[in-house]
This record gives sequence, structure tokens and C-alpha cells, in this order.
Amino acid sequence: MENYDVVVIGGGPAGYPAAIRCAQNGLKVALVEKSNLGGCCLNTGCIPTKTLFKVAKTLLKPSITGINAEITYDWQKIIQHVKLNVVSRLRAGVGMLLKANGISYIQDQAVVKEPYAVIIGGNTLKTKKIIIATGAKPSIPSIFCDDKRIITTDTIWNLEKLPETLAIVGAGPVGCEFASILSCFGVKITIYEMLDTILPGRDREIVGILEKEFAKRKIQIKTGVKISCTDEISEEKVLWAAGRKPDLDFVKEIGLKVNKMGIETDEWMKTSIPDIYAAGDVVGIWQLAYVATRQGEIAAENCAGKNETISYENIPETIFTMPEIGSIGITQQKAEEQGLNIKIGSFPYLALGKAHTAGDTTGMAKVIVDSETEKILGIHVIGEQASEIIHAGCVAMSKSMTLKEMLSVYWSHPTFSEILMEALLVAKGTPLHITKK
Repeated sequence: MENYDVVVIGGGPAGYPAAIRCAQNGLKVALVEKSNLGGCCLNTGCIPTKTLFKVAKTLLKPSITGINAEITYDWQKIIQHVKLNVVSRLRAGVGMLLKANGISYIQDQAVVKEPYAVIIGGNTLKTKKIIIATGAKPSIPSIFCDDKRIITTDTIWNLEKLPETLAIVGAGPVGCEFASILSCFGVKITIYEMLDTILPGRDREIVGILEKEFAKRKIQIKTGVKISCTDEISEEKVLWAAGRKPDLDFVKEIGLKVNKMGIETDEWMKTSIPDIYAAGDVVGIWQLAYVATRQGEIAAENCAGKNETISYENIPETIFTMPEIGSIGITQQKAEEQGLNIKIGSFPYLALGKAHTAGDTTGMAKVIVDSETEKILGIHVIGEQASEIIHAGCVAMSKSMTLKEMLSVYWSHPTFSEILMEALLVAKGTPLHITKK
């Protein structure tokens, strides 16, 4: 029997940062992971998907006049590249970080039956504190599980070849990302969404641009459709992208309090049982890797006796569709519903110098500003590099910057980021590179 200060269960983007932070605070730490280090994000989610996103963009017809290219692809070799050259290397890097920080790494199934003991196989790890970071798994209704056509974001990486036709159930970020990516490989895509729009809750003008791009790529969208039986779907394969549920397999053993999202935690990431913390997708508040990491770090700091709390304000969202989407804060529709006094500034990529140099002028940026205080309430971008651009807005909103303060800084030219400057100038009423309405 070994004694630890903290045992972290789960080695994903919440778990391994939590373990590292605990170790950096001088605690003796063990990390237990039943599968691969890095969790969903590194092994089947963020990293491999964005690698495939990059590969898919190389398959697009060049947009620059004078370039003629015939591009073919080998699916199996691409998947091998994703798994070996990207995922495996990064996973090994996580292992090296754990070792460098003196963390005991155990690859096995963990069972918790009491607050201060974690059972691994036939061994028991005694610990002062536990951080649960077991993540989430695909949520497929049982009536669909027997359909052999169904694949998930976890299993798509095992396909020997791509199907000719693919149904994607769920038009959230994951479903729309895979629609963009796989259409570049020649797969005929149909998206099924039970709500009346793709990307529900996002700015409607931004979503409208994506819908037009999907139409150009012949991606079919069927909204307002609730799938009650997969017999209603004729496509060769069905990608289930309608959400993931927290992995709570062992929670019943110890009686942790859960809610409809996952394990219930407070702002210190404490659960209903003293000295047990939870972080990441198992909490279910935001299923985002970077939120999971912040939660893991907060839990770790508090395991070390500090008093750190989590904030869920000003969380940016990046969606790797084609074109990309980056957003933070309130949408125009929400602001109007709430009766806020706002002014809008929007600027098209078509008027942006950098967009023309790159040969990609699809998209726009929109800023939503409080008319009285001139504080930035929301920023929404669709277009090339939107996933990078949005972080300038993230910093500005986190520091409650005003329109005047944002326009007082220099914006390098030519860059994609200066589209925010241009949109801010429109909101101010002094547009520079488009005419005043």
C-alpha cells in the first residue's frame, strides 16, 4: 500500500495538468488513467481532428490564379500520420512531463469506494485528496447502438476507408467540423439536426455565412428533424455527433452528488464529499479542453491549501469549420432579446487586404458594443484564421476594455487580426476601409 497526497483519476486535459500543478506545489502525486494519456482531446478529439482539418484544406482547389494542381490522397496513410506523427508524439510528451514532475503514472482502472482510498487492481493507494477527471464518452441512445453503420468521433479513426455517403447526426461544432473536413475528401454529407438551425445559439449572421459555404460544397442540411430510428437514414455510414455524456461509471460506489450535467462541484471544484474534487468533462459545465485544464489547475491549487476559484466568464469558442469561426460574449440576437442598448460594427473579409493576399475573402467580423459605456460585449468572426483572431478579443473583454482603448493600440498590417480594428472603427462610426452606411 502506497501513500499519496493526491491521486488524480484520468489523464486528459483536466487530469494531467492537475497532477502537474499538484506536484509543483510539493505534493506527492499519482495519476491513474485506464486508457491513453491525453484523454479524448489528444487521442480522438481536438488534436487528431485539427490535424485532419489541416490535411483537408490541402485537398481544396487552389484559389490563386495560375496554380493548377491535381491532388490525390491515401486515407490509410493519412490516418497513420495522425496517429504516429502527431498523437503518439504528443502523448509521449505528456508522459515525459509527468516523469519530469515526479508523478507516479499508473495505467489501469481505478475504483473509489471510500474518500481516502483508490483501488488499482489488487492494490490500494491511500491518499489525502482525490481529483476525478474521467472525462466523457459518446452519448448514443440504446435503440441505435445495434446499427453497424454508426461511428463516433472516437471510432472514426479506425475506418479502413471513407464511405461514399455519410449522415452526421447533430449540427453542433463537432458535427459541422466533420462535415467541412470530410466533404474535402469527396464524401457526400447530409447533416441531421433536431433544432431549427445548425450551430444553435451562435450569431445568426455568422451561421448564415457558414450555411452558404456548406451549400457551395453540396453539404445537405436537414434541420428540425428528430431521428427516432436509423432506418430513416439511407447513408452508408452514420456519424453520431449529438453530444457526449460524463463518464460516471464509478460514482455510485461513493455516492457523489450529480446533476443533469455531471458531477456537481462548487467554485473551488469541490464535490459533495470532502477532499474529493472533480474537473473537466465529467463536471459537464463546459465540454472544452481549455476549460477542463483551468478546472484541473483550480482543483490542484486547492488541494495544496490555496483558495482559488473558477470563473466561467469570457470563454472563447473556436469552431474549425471551413471557414473557421471564433466567438466570445453575447450575440446580437441575445443582446436584442435582452433589450440592451448596443451598437454593431461589422467588416467583411472582402475588404481586408490580408484576405486578398491569401486568396480567401469569405467571411466577416462583428463586434457588439455597449452604447453607453462602449465596453465590448461580444465578438464574432467567421473566416480564415478566425480561431486565432478571437483571442485578441478574449484579452480585451477579460480586461473590460472599451472601444476607445482597443483602438488606441497598433494593429500590424497586413494581418487577419486587423479585421477586428476595422469592425471597431465601424462601431465607432468612423470606418476606414469601407464606406460609412
